[in-house]
Amino acid sequence: MCGRRTINHRFLFLFLTLLLAGPVCFAAELPFRKDYPDVKVVELEELKAGYDNGTFMIVDVRSTLEYEVIKIKGAYHVDLAKPGFIQKLQALAAQYPARKIAVYCNGVTCLKSYKSAMDAAEAGMDNVYAFDVGIPAWSAAYPSETLLLGKEVTDPQKQLISRSELEKVMLSFETFQQKAAENNAMVIDARDPIQRTHKLPGFEKALPIPLDKLIKNVINKGNLKDKQLMIFDQVGKQVQWLMYYLVDQGYSNFYFLEGGATSVLKEQEYR
Repeated sequence: MCGRRTINHRFLFLFLTLLLAGPVCFAAELPFRKDYPDVKVVELEELKAGYDNGTFMIVDVRSTLEYEVIKIKGAYHVDLAKPGFIQKLQALAAQYPARKIAVYCNGVTCLKSYKSAMDAAEAGMDNVYAFDVGIPAWSAAYPSETLLLGKEVTDPQKQLISRSELEKVMLSFETFQQKAAENNAMVIDARDPIQRTHKLPGFEKALPIPLDKLIKNVINKGNLKDKQLMIFDQVGKQVQWLMYYLVDQGYSNFYFLEGGATSVLKEQEYR
């Protein structure tokens, strides 16, 4: 059942639409629960109660980039995509044997919470639950227990980026090409090295800077603010998180390629 707590609808729209999540009454709108019938789930209010009284510990299973942008205050980070996930989760559980574990990711359309809970169950861990409405629902209901770029969310309408704001800087390939031809433009290939199996047509000389290094060595240092930054990633998803850093550091002249390199390189597999 959905919890009875009333969630601010405008706040919820701002963040959930960016993450492509669902409406407020989540339980009836979670299409992937049926695909993981053996996975135990924990609902929003139940988790908050366990968070408050210490019966639950919370584990973020997303990438480091996503975790560092926004997370539940006090959540541990164990990346599902990294080697040794189960061993790290088991080690964490061993430190707090009396606690249940709630794993979360990006909400309604994200499967990592289910997959990590399923992997844990298959490894003999019977105390792991999927918090499948994830960070969108939590941040909507409990902003003061949410950290955005290391800061408490105190004004969601100002701090969170809306879908309309994102769409303003997401360009089709044709428009991206046109903007990239402008005098002050600099094109950055933000894919990881392993993803660069093919060059993007017309952008063979794009500056290759993986997202983590782009944030650390360029954006957080305020470099290239005099340029119009044209940035593309693999599938057009990670730039959503990158935008938070750009806005936070005062960048205003930047654009992303909608759908990333894969939208153009149809044969390239997502990695």
